[in-house]
Amino acid sequence: MEIRKFRSEYKLELIPASHEGIFLGDLVWDPILGPPDFSRRGMPNTIYTAFLDARLIDDEDWKQFRKENQETALVSAHFATRNVDVNVEFISELQHPKIGKISGDFKTEKLSKFTFGNLQMREMDDLVRIKIDQFLEQMKATRWSEYDGSIRRVFMITELYYGTIRMVIEKQFSTELEAILEKTELQASGRSEGSHAVEYEFSHDEVPFAMRIERVRNFNG
Repeated sequence: MEIRKFRSEYKLELIPASHEGIFLGDLVWDPILGPPDFSRRGMPNTIYTAFLDARLIDDEDWKQFRKENQETALVSAHFATRNVDVNVEFISELQHPKIGKISGDFKTEKLSKFTFGNLQMREMDDLVRIKIDQFLEQMKATRWSEYDGSIRRVFMITELYYGTIRMVIEKQFSTELEAILEKTELQASGRSEGSHAVEYEFSHDEVPFAMRIERVRNFNG
């Protein structure tokens, strides 16, 4: 399934310039136009930071919540599709870090196919959702100005999606790509060669490519 169709079919958001530091509970500004924004002025980086700033939890609570979300187990994503194809012209917009490592020297137009496969996900635990809901109700009741000013209009990540990266290139470009992989110390986890093309596989290294976000003011544990 093509990635933008995948996004609309499953009501997910693609993550531009993704990295391994994105976790469940992080806050996101979702503009009407343009990509999601993780660093909007005045927006806490996580829902737990908002609770900490409102003095509803202490530093130890914050660390424990954060730890729980970071250690949420990866499970198979149960979609009808097993692979998500990315149109070559869209790869640079996605700004995935592994593409970023090679795209400076290797033109993405030379890629015949780019796919996320073996899809996995992390989902916010029901007990965590209940705790967040309780703190939100408490914050609305006792710290309305902080709630209204910093988090009521933003979104929270409740699911993250990961996929093994597969790139297919014509055989004539393989030597060039492999020289770049060696230069950037980017290790392929798999390589298969056909008569006309070569496929490279890379692990996702805990970098998500898509997320499900829920508006904080509508959040229900």
